[in-house]
Amino acid sequence: MNIPTPAPLWRFMAIVEVDAAVSNLAGLCPKEGPRFQLTACRQSPRGYAWYELAVDGAAGEQAAIRNAHIVLCALERLTADVLRTDMRIVSGAEWLEMARNLRRA
Repeated sequence: MNIPTPAPLWRFMAIVEVDAAVSNLAGLCPKEGPRFQLTACRQSPRGYAWYELAVDGAAGEQAAIRNAHIVLCALERLTADVLRTDMRIVSGAEWLEMARNLRRA
């Protein structure tokens, strides 16, 4: 019996910033792992590109927090190791700390 995958319930979790030379961060992200959307913001400060991160929150808030943590850590590794540039979390860094606290509980 196939159980259908529930429709995603997108939750906005963060805005990240990278160098403007990184023109397609969303296209470079791994496709496996938690369901997420990384969308380029229409406006960013000069010299930078901002992206909005939304994760599937259909499984609840704790799952959304964990998924945001997984995606943000993966983005940090991608930008540092592959793209050789910095990434800054403009908004949403609190999800990283909340995910750490969930693991301790």
